Amino acid sequence: MSAGASDSAVGVELVSHFATVEQQKHAAVLGMWAWLLTELLLFAGLFLTALVLRIIHPEAVQEAARHLKFWIGATNTVVLIGSSLTMSGAIQLSRLGWQRGMVRFMLATAALGTLFLVLKGYEYYADYQEHMMPFLSDRPYELKDSPPSRLFVNLYYVATGLHGLHLMTGITILLVMTWQASRAGFLTRHQNRIEIFGLYWHFIDLIWILAFPTLYVLNR
Repeated sequence: MSAGASDSAVGVELVSHFATVEQQKHAAVLGMWAWLLTELLLFAGLFLTALVLRIIHPEAVQEAARHLKFWIGATNTVVLIGSSLTMSGAIQLSRLGWQRGMVRFMLATAALGTLFLVLKGYEYYADYQEHMMPFLSDRPYELKDSPPSRLFVNLYYVATGLHGLHLMTGITILLVMTWQASRAGFLTRHQNRIEIFGLYWHFIDLIWILAFPTLYVLNR
């Protein structure tokens, strides 16, 4: 088989409660967008709180932000942008019916997501070593005389922790979907699943693109 040949036909299996495949696809996209918007509101509240805290207590927030690992945040931003590119590649290949290439791009996306979590885990470990976890009662907080910095750091952990949870969920779903997609006939019945999951993955990347300047850049 030549490199340009498709591995399989592309299609969507019609579910009984939909009249047409197009209706089914539109419903899936609408449902995903509706859920993502509710998640965006959750993160928007956290980021808005961090920005207001920055305005009210600039010195305390800047002091806390100096302990954040800017190079890890910047590297993770590049990593997730790269994962968006590989996910977009997987979507495009799925439309073309190139199943094997699509699976490789999906695995690359999962690998980049895992790399993000590894770097984030290292950052958390460094924070632990520097006594920058105010929610731990057995380790005195480094900036214990600054309540606003404590609030900012707690917001940082809630926002990045929630993002990490979304990312871990995404990687798990992606790996299961990759296993399913590696089987013959997947794209003839379930190509739309790749498209819908791509929306979720791009959302994860978007949240981090908002988190990085809000938590790391503006407070330096």
